[in-house]
Amino acid sequence: MTNTLMSKLAERFPQLYVAPAEDATDAHRAASGYGLAPSNANLDHFIGSSEDELRHVDTPAGPIEVLFLKERHDFETFLQIIGHKSQPDPIAHTVGAITYRGLADWGAVATARQAYLAAGGDAWQSEFARLAKQPGMFRAEIVVISEGPYSNIAASRTPYGDEEWLRISREIRLHHECAHVVCRRTMPDDIAPVWDEVTVDVVGLLCATGDYDSALAALFLGVDPSGFTGGRLSEYLSDDQATNIDDIAIQVNGTLENIEATVQAAAQDLQPFDFLVQLKKQPLLTF
Repeated sequence: MTNTLMSKLAERFPQLYVAPAEDATDAHRAASGYGLAPSNANLDHFIGSSEDELRHVDTPAGPIEVLFLKERHDFETFLQIIGHKSQPDPIAHTVGAITYRGLADWGAVATARQAYLAAGGDAWQSEFARLAKQPGMFRAEIVVISEGPYSNIAASRTPYGDEEWLRISREIRLHHECAHVVCRRTMPDDIAPVWDEVTVDVVGLLCATGDYDSALAALFLGVDPSGFTGGRLSEYLSDDQATNIDDIAIQVNGTLENIEATVQAAAQDLQPFDFLVQLKKQPLLTF
């Protein structure tokens, strides 16, 4: 199953054939830079799962490709190959999603070549050089997500059972990452780490559950009315801000509750990505 999915991906990104190894640098360079798969090309270094999925998510900023890999081994192997040039570097257990931009898409090159030749073209190398100069041509952006409880929050701390929480976590993570991509594509200079994380969690929860639960959002960030309880918030603060983390946590917690009230008042009329843009344009947190 995943072999079929990974085979299709390897047609676009032939470096996926290059298993992570200390001596894999040259093979990776040939595959990623020139589209040359190794002579003994195989995908045996991936386990695969029937739940693996490549999904195209429609957003106001255009479609986004999202790859879900259920097996943690496969997720880490994919990151080692694509992000670490097939070097067996350890992937931190806290990494559950990543977005890759500007990947050379050799499948797109092959499709363009076939169309060019079919139209009677006879100078593909010159045509390829001309096309490749165009911004974004033959380049791909892909979000890769893994299995696991969102923000490492156990199901017992949520209103959901174990299996349902895993399913919901997948959808939160997927749409959280897509929301980041939408922000980068449409508002590349508007960066406010804490507010960005609050807003993309809004999208994740709305898309995954159809509602926004501020208590769950507070668990993700590790905030409550008394201060910081341990969670993702600390990852987004500067050193100076971290000295006031309890005060900031209280402010964030209140903001989450305000967002929930807004969502409830909007009822069924709320579109998650449109709401994201609204929140970004009218931030409730300004630090």
